[in-house]
Amino acid sequence: MAFFHDIAMGILSFIVSLALRHSVTQYNFLERIPDLGIKIAIIVAIQSVVFTFFGLYRGVWKFSSTHDLKQIIKAAAVTTIFITTLFYLTNNMLLIPRSSLIMHFCLLVLSIGGGRFLYRMYKESKFKVIGDNTIIIGAGNAGEQLIRDINRYYNDKYKIVGLLDDAKNLKGRSIHGIRVMGKVSQLTQIAKEITISKIFIAIPSATSADLRRIVTICESIEGADVKILPSVEDVIDGHINVSSLRKVKLNDLLGRDPIQLDLNSIGKMLTNKTILVSGAGGSIGSELALQVSKFNPSKLIILDISEYLLYESDRKLRGKFPELEIIPIVADIKNEKRIYSILSKYSVDHIYHAAAYKQVPLMEENAVEAVDTNIMGTYVLAKAAKAAKVKRFVMVSSDKAVNPTSVMGATKRIAEMICQELSDSNTKFTNVRFGNVLGSNGSVIPLFEEQIANGGPVTVTHKDIVRYFMSISEAAQLILQAGSMGYGGEIFVLDMGEPVKIYDLAKKMITLSGLKPFDDIDIKVIGLRTGEKLYEELLATEENTMETPHPSVRVACARNIPEDTIQGALEVVTKSQNLTDNEIKILLKEYLIDYTPQFNRDKEGDQNSTFFQ
Repeated sequence: MAFFHDIAMGILSFIVSLALRHSVTQYNFLERIPDLGIKIAIIVAIQSVVFTFFGLYRGVWKFSSTHDLKQIIKAAAVTTIFITTLFYLTNNMLLIPRSSLIMHFCLLVLSIGGGRFLYRMYKESKFKVIGDNTIIIGAGNAGEQLIRDINRYYNDKYKIVGLLDDAKNLKGRSIHGIRVMGKVSQLTQIAKEITISKIFIAIPSATSADLRRIVTICESIEGADVKILPSVEDVIDGHINVSSLRKVKLNDLLGRDPIQLDLNSIGKMLTNKTILVSGAGGSIGSELALQVSKFNPSKLIILDISEYLLYESDRKLRGKFPELEIIPIVADIKNEKRIYSILSKYSVDHIYHAAAYKQVPLMEENAVEAVDTNIMGTYVLAKAAKAAKVKRFVMVSSDKAVNPTSVMGATKRIAEMICQELSDSNTKFTNVRFGNVLGSNGSVIPLFEEQIANGGPVTVTHKDIVRYFMSISEAAQLILQAGSMGYGGEIFVLDMGEPVKIYDLAKKMITLSGLKPFDDIDIKVIGLRTGEKLYEELLATEENTMETPHPSVRVACARNIPEDTIQGALEVVTKSQNLTDNEIKILLKEYLIDYTPQFNRDKEGDQNSTFFQ
């Protein structure tokens, strides 16, 4: 049908163009034109071939778009050129004014494009707009694409009642017949006049600060379901539709503006180099491996003690970087012979050390393992790195290493000190401190999500407890950035932004789940666990920071470390093997003066220990 429609329009366009050129005088001009049938046959033949070549019969008319119009214009132009050429070659230009062929081109585009446009209008008019009253926030490209998708496929689900956008020049304007009703701040007033069931936030480029403001306003609308389009990074192909919408996630609100990396300095350190990432199965380690892969190292060695986590990390990396040589190694960083063998075999250039025990409460109950892995493991890997002449060793540390109150924090601080003492011109050691990362294994956010899914209660250790948060990708990128600028022995501190109150975080997560805090899901305060602080510090009180070339990375002017740091650290490891958790804490306190231990008084055997007598 489409083919015969276009043929008919082609013939009609040719006749009308002749009629317009001859002014349709009293005589019948068609009878005066010789071989009119031959001319029409030439037009039909050429148009059929050219239109088929340009794919005009592969499209679906009710989805006709600007792409189809472009193809029609191209096909009509080529058709007109071929018709004119063939008319000249076959002496068929008699009584055919050249201007009529130009008019034929214009009429051909109008008639063929118009037919498709009218059909699409007819199909869209058959749908009745009976869905939920919907407001779209964002009158940019994303909002426009979302309106088009709803109009095509979801008229029976969503009735778009208006757009909101803070751009002053858009107020009162319309997009596909939908009026921009005003600014986002007017949403509450509009909701008093119109019942709003759905709110779609269509601003993929919005910053987290903007989203926090918008979501806060949306949450005040009773009964409204709020959804958001993913960020620009997530919408890779730029195609936006209703299926792209999702619930607002905490990452959207707590994240920060995209960071700008010094790609040249990072590239010089990673490109065509052999890189090893320890703890590559964990949250930070796997993300570090992913970020390193983007800089085309010659080899990427991913090392972890967990077979399953290493398998998963390896599988994901190979899926994204099939050309990269990835070497997965199951190994314990405390195994000296194994570590020496690996570093010697592969001639490693740089190491990112993310392997560690990080769970504060668990390490309070398993202090010997924290000492073994975080202190001894770091020493073994660091010492092997020096022996293998590794150029740079970057240790991933924690804000809990500052004035530590936990075994985990104390062992990470000692690990920092080991790296500081070992650093020299041959192997540069640097430490990078930062706080919590969003969605990492064992973090509070997945726990809250699970508790909300199970109907609550959400458990918070203290009403006033605060923590710093950053995204996993941002943390990994800044670790690479800090590692590229160190001269050796530094402690780099990442800009963690503003601290977040965990109690408020719990309420926000419940609200984002479409529930009401305390009505639908209860929040229960259970008290601080052993080793926990109300707030975390990124620097010790005696430390200051200096600026670096990157605004999100600062370097700490850390206090001097004892000359016998490594010897003392190894004594702690050796003595701790036969001690209880509380005795290990006392041992750590003797070695690390800024550590304030919190004891487990209810554990059998500890109360009778000679350390308490």
